[in-house]
Amino acid sequence: MKASILVKKEERSGEISPYIYGQYFEHLGNCMYPSVWNADSPKSDARGLRQDVIEAARELGVPVIRWPGGCYVDLYDWKDGVGPSEQRPVRPNWHWGGLESNQFGTDEFLNWCEQVGADPYVNVNLGTGTLVDALRWIDYCNGKETADARWRKENGREEPYGVKLWGIGNETWGHWEAGQLGADEYAARLANWAQFAKKYDEQLELLGVGSYEGNDSEWDRKVIEAAGKYLRYLTIHIYGCSVDRQSNEEYYPIVYTPVYFESQLRKMLSTIETTLSRMKDKLGHPIRISLDEWNIRHYEADPSSGEGYTLNRNSPRNLQDAIFAAGIFHAMIRLSPHVGMANYVFLVNGNGVMNVTEDAVIKTPLFHLFKKYREWMVGQSVQIEVQSPSRLTPVPQVSHPNYGKEQADKHQPVASSYIDAVGAVGDDGSLRVALVNRHLDESFEIALGIPEGFASSAAVWTLHHENIHAANTEEAPERVVPDVREFVPVEAGLRVPAHSVTLIRFESIDQ
Repeated sequence: MKASILVKKEERSGEISPYIYGQYFEHLGNCMYPSVWNADSPKSDARGLRQDVIEAARELGVPVIRWPGGCYVDLYDWKDGVGPSEQRPVRPNWHWGGLESNQFGTDEFLNWCEQVGADPYVNVNLGTGTLVDALRWIDYCNGKETADARWRKENGREEPYGVKLWGIGNETWGHWEAGQLGADEYAARLANWAQFAKKYDEQLELLGVGSYEGNDSEWDRKVIEAAGKYLRYLTIHIYGCSVDRQSNEEYYPIVYTPVYFESQLRKMLSTIETTLSRMKDKLGHPIRISLDEWNIRHYEADPSSGEGYTLNRNSPRNLQDAIFAAGIFHAMIRLSPHVGMANYVFLVNGNGVMNVTEDAVIKTPLFHLFKKYREWMVGQSVQIEVQSPSRLTPVPQVSHPNYGKEQADKHQPVASSYIDAVGAVGDDGSLRVALVNRHLDESFEIALGIPEGFASSAAVWTLHHENIHAANTEEAPERVVPDVREFVPVEAGLRVPAHSVTLIRFESIDQ
C-alpha cells in the first residue's frame, strides 16, 4: 500500500514538553517492593534503592515521575515515611490491601529522582489529610530553617530538594476515593489549599484534579473558575484495556483507541479555553493538561468475578501495547504545548515499562518506545499532512471491558488513516518524523515530502515483530527490540512494516 506525508516545517504548534514522557510510582502490589526498594538485594545501595532499576531509568531518560499516587495518597501520612528506617511504622495499605512498611518514603523518592535525573511530582493527601499536613510536607522538602527543615537535615539531607510540582487531590470525584467530594466542594477546597501553597512559594507549579476522561465539563469549569489563578495543570485520567492476547480480534480497537484519547484531550482543552475566555480576571499564564494517569490494562476473563474480568497487572506489555502507546504520544505532540505532562502507570511492574525480578530488569517494548521518543520527539512540533488509506474507527477499548461495551452506544465512527504521523524540529535543527502504521497486515511505501535544507539520507528506527502479542520476558528479554539503521536513502520513499512504529531523523545541512 502507498501513503505520503508532507512536512510543513514553518507551521509549528509549539514546544513539545519532555514531561509528556513521564512515569509514575504507586505503592501497589510489587510496583515498589522489592523491585524499586529492597534492602536485602546486593543490587541495592545503602538506602535500599535498586541500582539496576535506577540505571535502566537513567537510560530511559525519565523526565518526571509522580508519587505516591494515586488512590494510595489519599490515605497516606507522609510523616510515616521519613526518619530512621527501624522507627517507621508498618501500616495497612488502606486502599490496595496488604501491609505498607513505609521504607520507601519522601527522602528515598527524592534521592531516587536525583540519581535518575528526573523531576519529582508529589501528590498531597487531600482526601483524609489536612492543609497543615500538606504545607509541612512542602516545607520538609523545600524549607531551610524551620522545624521540618531541621527534621530533613537530621534525616541526612542538608540542602532543600526544591520540589516544584505538587498535585492537590486525586480522582476526588470517584466513589472509590477516600474523601470523595462534589465539584463545588472540591473547587473550593482546592482554591483554599492552593492559595496557601502559593503563599509559601509562588514558584510552585500546582495541579488540580480534572474530570475523568474530560467528560464532565461542569467539574472542569468550576475548578478553573475557583482555583485557576493558582494552577499550572488540570489533570485527566484515561486508560485503555485489552482482554484478548491470543487472536488479532482486538488489534484495531486497541491501536485506534488513541483517536478517542485525542478527542477527549481536545474536549478538555475546549473547556479550559472557553472558561478562561469568560473569566473576568485573566490569569496571565496558561493552564495545561496533565494526563497524569494512562496506560493499557490487561484483563483476563474470569466468570467467578462479579464483573466477569480480573486485572492482571503483571502481564508483560507487548508490541500491540507499544503501537497503542505511540498513538498516545502522537496525540500529545499534536496538542503541544497545551498538553504539558503525562505519567504512565507504572514505570516498574504493574502494567510496567520495565518488569523487575529479583535478578533482572526486563525492558519491555514500551521501554524502547519511551526511550526513543524521549530522545527524538522533543523540540518544536511541526505540522504534517498525511495522505493515506483509512478505515472507520472501531469502538474504543477504554478503562474496563464492561465500560468499553457501554461506549458502543455512544460511539460515532470516523474515518482515520492507517498512517499516523507527527513531526518535530530539535534544538540542533534536525527534523524528526514519527510514523505509526496501524494496518495489521499491509506494509506501506511512504513518499516523504521533506523541506529543503535537510540531508537526503536519514537515521531510521523501527519497532516491529511479526507477532503483535510478542513480549520480552526473562527467558527472552530481547524478543522485541528496535531495528536501527543509519544513512538510509529516503528520496525514493521508505517502506514501513505492518503494525509497526518508525522514527526518522534528518540532519540539517543549513547549519
